[in-house]
Amino acid sequence: MAPSRSWSALRVAGLIVGGIGLVLGAAGYVVWRYAPGMVEAEHARLEALPTPDAISLTDTPAGREVLVEGRIAPDQPVRFRTFVAYVKEEEQRDQRERERSGNWKVVEKVTPPLHLIVGDDGSARVVNTNYAVHFAATQWRDNSQIIDTNYLGLVSGEPVFVRGRAAAGGIEAITVGSGTRASYLAAVAGNAAVGWWLGVGFMALSSLMVGIAVLLFVIAARQARRRRAPVPWPPEPGAAR
Repeated sequence: MAPSRSWSALRVAGLIVGGIGLVLGAAGYVVWRYAPGMVEAEHARLEALPTPDAISLTDTPAGREVLVEGRIAPDQPVRFRTFVAYVKEEEQRDQRERERSGNWKVVEKVTPPLHLIVGDDGSARVVNTNYAVHFAATQWRDNSQIIDTNYLGLVSGEPVFVRGRAAAGGIEAITVGSGTRASYLAAVAGNAAVGWWLGVGFMALSSLMVGIAVLLFVIAARQARRRRAPVPWPPEPGAAR
């Protein structure tokens, strides 16, 4: 490669690496600065939600957001294996080489209405079929298929939390998950630390890339000076040395 082309290539590489580094730094700062506060605000909002029992739920105005905890009733119909509600995922693979990518895609959701036991003997129902399943404690992976398949879901008798809105006949759920109200709030609060470290990681990577960009510019500048330096003429034959 000619010196001039090498010098130009280094400058272009420095601009690209430095530009990406600055973008990552800006994104990292935004995440570091604002994400923990947003998570803390959401945690405080969820913590303030009412947690009605089976009786008070019927008196809660329709549309009001609530956070209910209970257990899946024993009479809840099983949909697949031991699952009464589940999410099915398939591992995505490279289309040409069929190698594992580590990425999973949701290909099926079975989220029927649920019968809940609230308190000692109270009863409540999730009336809708479009809720999300989060923090599922029960998983099963089917390795017998050509494409690995993973199931995550809820089983009869397990403790669950339900975040949703009071509705006629029960709760219109937004999220249903394994665990209790306290475990759900703890998981949400933990996301603040995740956001903080994610922002720090982005900024650290940004600093590294900007440092590499500066190094590339320094190398390019040195090559440019060498290119412009005058070349001494060779001495004439017989001239004194």
